[in-house]
Amino acid sequence: MASLRRQKKHSEEVAEAGPERCEAQQAPHTHRRRLRHPATTKYHRAKHRPPPPSHRHSPPPTLQSDAPLPVRLACTTSPSLSLLWRQPASLPQMTLSPFAFCLLLVGSLVPPSAAICPGNCTCDVDSFVVRCKPSNIDVMPLTFHPKLQQLTMYGTEIHTLDINSFTWYEDLRHVNLSKNMITEVMPDTFKKQKFLEELHLAQNNISKLTKEMFVGLSNLIVLSLRRNIIESLGGKVFMHLRHLQDLDLSENRIEKLEERALMGLSNLRVLHLRDNKLTAVPASNLALVPDLAELSLGTNFFTTIKQDDFKYTTGLKSLDLSGATLNEGLSIESFKSLSSLRKLNMESCGLRAIPSAALSTLTSLEELHIGKNPFATLPSDVFRYNHNLHSLYISGCPELVHIEKHVLQANLNIKQVIITQNPQLTYIAQDALRLLPELSVLDLRYNNLQQVSEHAATWSDIKHWYLEGNPIACNCSAAWLRTLLIDANSSASLKCASPKRLAGTALRSTEISDLACGMDSATQGLVIGLVICFLVVMIAAVVVVMLYRHHDSCVHRLLKGHHIGGHGSQCDHPYSHRYHPAYTVTPTKPVPVTEL
Repeated sequence: MASLRRQKKHSEEVAEAGPERCEAQQAPHTHRRRLRHPATTKYHRAKHRPPPPSHRHSPPPTLQSDAPLPVRLACTTSPSLSLLWRQPASLPQMTLSPFAFCLLLVGSLVPPSAAICPGNCTCDVDSFVVRCKPSNIDVMPLTFHPKLQQLTMYGTEIHTLDINSFTWYEDLRHVNLSKNMITEVMPDTFKKQKFLEELHLAQNNISKLTKEMFVGLSNLIVLSLRRNIIESLGGKVFMHLRHLQDLDLSENRIEKLEERALMGLSNLRVLHLRDNKLTAVPASNLALVPDLAELSLGTNFFTTIKQDDFKYTTGLKSLDLSGATLNEGLSIESFKSLSSLRKLNMESCGLRAIPSAALSTLTSLEELHIGKNPFATLPSDVFRYNHNLHSLYISGCPELVHIEKHVLQANLNIKQVIITQNPQLTYIAQDALRLLPELSVLDLRYNNLQQVSEHAATWSDIKHWYLEGNPIACNCSAAWLRTLLIDANSSASLKCASPKRLAGTALRSTEISDLACGMDSATQGLVIGLVICFLVVMIAAVVVVMLYRHHDSCVHRLLKGHHIGGHGSQCDHPYSHRYHPAYTVTPTKPVPVTEL
């Protein structure tokens, strides 16, 4: 208790000194103690007397390496406060910023069981977690709880990490220093962090990696260096990270990996190298990580996948090539070594056609992303060798126009088909997606489908299907769809795009009488008028033909001299022989020529 009272009294005296000018000198101390964290022990106070006035501004004498470090503490009205330690010749002189100086000053007065949390930070003393919001902090605070396990800081002005940054926090498990201004990580910065499992340094300005900066991180599992300005990886740079499993180097400027750059990462399972400047698949380095399960190489500069590129990664389960220009760089040999591959992403690869030959060797493939490519059609049985395929994603294809019949007839295990946001897709053939017993999700939203065939899929057997965002024409061809919507929960909000009188109306809320094949009253009147005119013309034509034929028959008979008996005969003529005997023909006997 007496010690606490002395500390409190000392802090009050420092506070009363004011900003004008004050000098704090070290109190006499009879026993030398090792310098410890300010939150758990008092600073070492060495016996020191101020120099005479005439020598007050002369440089302090150099101390022996085993002597206590004298401290000169100056509080002035000048904008910069500094804590200057006169260290032995073997150690460099260190000047701290005003903020760090104040933290160190206050920390020296803190009781052993206490800790100080900066204003922009939230400190949970029970779970030993600290989260700091953006601030002008430019050096790692030294006053957090010494048992700190999780630290998150972003938006600060920290530029350099060195051995003093984490020297007090040996129990750290998780450090996230993303979105700061860090440009350099000095050697041995994490030398005491033997329990650290996750280190996130993403979105900083780190340009160079050295193997010395990872000394002490033998138990690190996750390392993220995403979105920095790293241009190359030297040999054995990660050799101290023997337990690392997840390494993220995406969104940098890496042009090449030196030989043995990945040496020492025998336990690596996940490697992200997308969005760099690699001109070839780093096959020789991939051979150093034989247990790799997930690899991301998208959006790099290589245009070809060679036969031996994945020769030593036979256990790969997931491969991301999205963004790489591979239109003419794939062959039947490209993925021959990836017999265990489960997931493949080939979006935005410039593919003019589905690479069926290259995909034919992926007999274990379960999930395929092949959208955002400029192919125009999905041909029949295009995935015939991928019998284990259960999820297919084809979205954002600007030139996809139609889907042929039986496109998935060999993929009886397919469970999910996502074909969305294809602005030119207007036609899905009958039987294109039928006879798929495992299909439970069919998403056809935001295409350009005006009509959907009732026989394009077995709609009633699909648990979830969606058609929203298509310009559906609500005519008689959509009657089956209306009936299905009433009984199903999928696409309940599907709306009509035409005709105009039904535009914006939910299809399931229309009446069956509304679906008149798109003819309005004016069109219906015109059609009826045309039908009536056609019938009248046909009747008139029949009458004329009949009269013409009847007239020809009577004339022919009259000319032949046939008389049809009976009154009112249909062949009676006003000029017949009944009324004009002159027309009666009297047979004459032919005159022989000899009598003439």
